[in-house]
Amino acid sequence: MSDTEVVFQITADDLVHAYRLHLWRRYNPKYLLKSFAIGTIAYVVLLVGGVRVASGHFPEWRYVWMAAGIAAVVAIGVPILNHLILPRAGRKIYDQQKTLHQVYTVIFQSDRFIVETPTSRDEIQYADLVHWSEDRQMILLYQSSVMFRVVPTRVLNDGQVAFLHQVLLQNGVRKV
Repeated sequence: MSDTEVVFQITADDLVHAYRLHLWRRYNPKYLLKSFAIGTIAYVVLLVGGVRVASGHFPEWRYVWMAAGIAAVVAIGVPILNHLILPRAGRKIYDQQKTLHQVYTVIFQSDRFIVETPTSRDEIQYADLVHWSEDRQMILLYQSSVMFRVVPTRVLNDGQVAFLHQVLLQNGVRKV
């Protein structure tokens, strides 16, 4: 297998899109359902327990259902709010972190990829990756559950994308 090399510069829009992709991969339906169930149960238990302790009797059922509704709105609203706030936060991070403005050279090899900038050089084994994710605009290579490397698909041709998919699969990196 031959190496493949790409040279690119990340834009503020690339960074915002990478954060959005990361956010929506993190807020998958299983996670949202679990957090909704736990949050609703905890909220209702605290409400019922608090009313019971404060007044000496259990609240009416309509208050319990209202509490469950509030918990549902919060559980659904937090990811949506994060999605709406993300562009501003991503652009602010892009403006503050000057290393994001550098030109990146990424060399994909059969067992590792190398990321070079004018100020740094990292060799990362595919086996050290936790997982990877992609959509039409971005490929994220995760070194942990929150730290990832960004590769915009606009800089890759079809052969390079196929090569990257093949080496990730061969090295046992799971796709999420």
